[in-house]
Amino acid sequence: MPEAPRPLADAYRTWLDAQRQALEVMEGATQPGTPQDWAEGYRWLTRIASLCQDWILEKEDPQHPVLFVSQGAARKLIVDNPDVTYWFASLDPAYCYRIHGTRGEAPYVGLTVGTDIFRGARGERTGTLVQTNLDRFEVAPDGSFELYLGPKRSGVPEAASWLELPPEATQLAVRETYTQRAQQAPASLHIERLGEVPAPRAEPAVVAEKLRTMSRFLLFVVNTCAAMWQGASVNANRLQGAPGRRHVEEQEDETRTHSDADMVYMGGKWRLGVGEALEIVIHPPAEPFIYWGLVLVNPWMESYDDRYAQTCLSNGTAQPSADGSWTLVVAPQDPGVPNWLDTGGRHEGFMLLRWVLAHDVPDPTCTLRKLF
Repeated sequence: MPEAPRPLADAYRTWLDAQRQALEVMEGATQPGTPQDWAEGYRWLTRIASLCQDWILEKEDPQHPVLFVSQGAARKLIVDNPDVTYWFASLDPAYCYRIHGTRGEAPYVGLTVGTDIFRGARGERTGTLVQTNLDRFEVAPDGSFELYLGPKRSGVPEAASWLELPPEATQLAVRETYTQRAQQAPASLHIERLGEVPAPRAEPAVVAEKLRTMSRFLLFVVNTCAAMWQGASVNANRLQGAPGRRHVEEQEDETRTHSDADMVYMGGKWRLGVGEALEIVIHPPAEPFIYWGLVLVNPWMESYDDRYAQTCLSNGTAQPSADGSWTLVVAPQDPGVPNWLDTGGRHEGFMLLRWVLAHDVPDPTCTLRKLF
């Protein structure tokens, strides 16, 4: 039997080595060390490996693009938000694409065009290149729409909605953000490349490159999450952050440069003593906004499972106070007050507050209290 192409076989072994290295990072990371945190850590490694395979090996093909839901209850990436449906597609700015479907009822459908997060920074700029949202384009009364991306070409209607792709663009991320997911109808999104498209086929050199890219991205994600938890240990029980636009403009690091520039991000670790709860008062900004949402997160930067407990709240689901603010309570057991965020018995974790299309956001007030 003929031997496998050497570069392909080596690339697969690189992928196996990367998984072993990821295991070492997880097992050596600083974390609370509860049985649940350990169990979620080992499970997290399988989820991130699965995500790498799906994104890069199976669906990273700008000639045959697919706009797919990349995260969900069983696969989460770098502080996900349960209020968001995350869509993703790989692009090539040389091609013209048509995105179409129905908008749905989520208050915000953000479109982020960015550089290649899988292969890391190349050149002077990385991250978000274009930030917009679906409501800036024409949406029919029935919610249907079509949007063209890339160079204008024959076959594109003259009056069509169109978004030019910068030369470095390789990805489209869509954040469909709900205030009341259970009541709001979801979007239906599809993408197609215009023009003649050859049938796809597996090529050894292409698959080998993708395996190496999967290896790099796996270790990038695992090391990033471990570092985020470690970095948050300095100031517990506080929420601090900055607008996504500032992260993009300042080119701080590969993770934050891929922020949604329409959002403000505020994060921090929470740490509770016996019988304690963390009270968080979210103050409304002076100007109108679309959304705020706060989510509890484990040491692997995964949101807690919101299907069986209340682990995230938003301006659409939290009960407001008489003055227009919202008081949330992070506690390991029911404190008997509105807006309880259930830690599942844990006394240490991470939290992230997101604002959408908000300006001059006040800092939340965080106070440790004895359980009510």
